[in-house]
Amino acid sequence: MPIYEYACEACSDEVEMLQPINAPPPNCCARCGGKMERKFSRANSNLNKFTGRSSERYAKHTVERQAQIESDRLTEHSKKTGIAFNDLFEVHD
Repeated sequence: MPIYEYACEACSDEVEMLQPINAPPPNCCARCGGKMERKFSRANSNLNKFTGRSSERYAKHTVERQAQIESDRLTEHSKKTGIAFNDLFEVHD
């Protein structure tokens, strides 16, 4: 569902509302009762700059630094779970 922005014509109060595309706009301002008018706002879209949490986490690191961070994370996971570090991986020949 998109987020729409509305502004009151009387008091200039601005609100954001998460609503379906075909939902009617609010009738009146919650603050003063004035008429609400929808504002034009820019669209927000993801252009695949970050496709997941891990890519966002490592986006500013070099490949070597990313590998070190991941190794540290897996080492810590190994300690918490009691599984040997080398057993966390499958070996393929």
